[in-house]
Amino acid sequence: MFVCIVPVIIILYFSMYPRKWKNKAKIYGINNRPEFKNPQSEELIDIIVNTHNKQATALLIVICVISVILLFVPGFTIKMVAWTVFIYIALFAFSVPYILGNSEMKKYKKAMGIVSEKVLYADLKNVGNVHALNKPMLYIANISGAVILLFSFLCDSSLFPFKLGIYSNTYICTAIVGSIILTNLIILPIAFMADNARNNVISEDSDINANYNRSRKKIFSDMAISVTWITNIIAALAVLTFLFFDSEVMMLLIFGIYMLALMFFSGLLVFKNRALENKYLGKDNSLLEDDDDNWILGMFYFNPNDKRLNVEKRVGIGWTVNMAHPFGMAIAAMGIISIIASLLLLVWIVLMDQTPIRIINNNDAVICHHLRNEYTIKKADIEYVEYGNLDELKASRTAGTAMESIAKGKFKVNGENGCTLFLNPEVGKYIKIKTNDKTYYISDNTEKETIELYESLKQ
Repeated sequence: MFVCIVPVIIILYFSMYPRKWKNKAKIYGINNRPEFKNPQSEELIDIIVNTHNKQATALLIVICVISVILLFVPGFTIKMVAWTVFIYIALFAFSVPYILGNSEMKKYKKAMGIVSEKVLYADLKNVGNVHALNKPMLYIANISGAVILLFSFLCDSSLFPFKLGIYSNTYICTAIVGSIILTNLIILPIAFMADNARNNVISEDSDINANYNRSRKKIFSDMAISVTWITNIIAALAVLTFLFFDSEVMMLLIFGIYMLALMFFSGLLVFKNRALENKYLGKDNSLLEDDDDNWILGMFYFNPNDKRLNVEKRVGIGWTVNMAHPFGMAIAAMGIISIIASLLLLVWIVLMDQTPIRIINNNDAVICHHLRNEYTIKKADIEYVEYGNLDELKASRTAGTAMESIAKGKFKVNGENGCTLFLNPEVGKYIKIKTNDKTYYISDNTEKETIELYESLKQ
């Protein structure tokens, strides 16, 4: 999370808050117009930009300092909750100076008597003719990713002689590699979307429009292909880690490198787009589409008169949706639902971590309780019980929960698939219960209670 939030905030800092606003296409999401460059306007806009840039700089420093402090928060669950809440707050807080700047620029624009023309410019000579996506290379990269995913699946299924150790037949390797390769499937439609996006009209000269749009699309195309290949490399390294290292530290290192690579390419995209804007939009913007009023807070596009689903972002990089479009409304709703769901999931994780497990030992059954009755083991079905130390077990999760205070669900234990765990790892002891159709590894909330339960079951 540290590797994610700090580079992202730095990239947003340079993409959202302009330094030399006279050469930028947008000022806090407002089109930079020739009328802004008279002496009186320049002085006022300098004040607006300097004020909110200073606020953003202060927020950047505060967010980076808090990010370092959060590295030392004890306890995995507490740390995860703190980081998740902090990221939401940090991203919102960092947008506040931008939103205030957007509001002030809109007010000043209206005070100057500039009213939205509600005109969509089109260069008929270049409609549908400007493309830059290297489709064969993008296809090859995605096919390579699919081959890596298939290889991990075959290793997981023991159809290849390569062994994954305790992770064989758990499909954990396939799930992790699949989650990585999923990035490629997200990038693929976005790359085509960007390549087929409506061309921006910045000049009455069609050649200038064509060169500008081709360069803009080429920058995004190169990044999409580069990130796809980087994703494939990371997926391949993940498979090799399962095959030869069996190291969580190595896996974390690989994901850390992956996040740094994504941040690098994102920063490179911002840098190249800035250079392109300085070359074209700082010099030739004789035509300027005035749709500032369609951008809510300078971030969210809402225009019922525009039939496009996707439009280029005014803040950050890439494309966003027209929320007035039916599909755009659905995508926006899904985004809101996902945020709410993630917060509810966070509450659920806290409840699981803070609620102790409990074993109810009655005459007929052993009931494993945690927030609810998870498992019921009938005593008549028990074939034998065994007591031991947790460090004797080699367990890998198939489907379930593994936290500092609770490990429950389906696990592969010492080479045996389909075992059910209900343990407090902090106890350090386990009771193995073998029934006629299942194997359980359970413990009570303390070592004393676990020993008492074992003695009772043994009798």
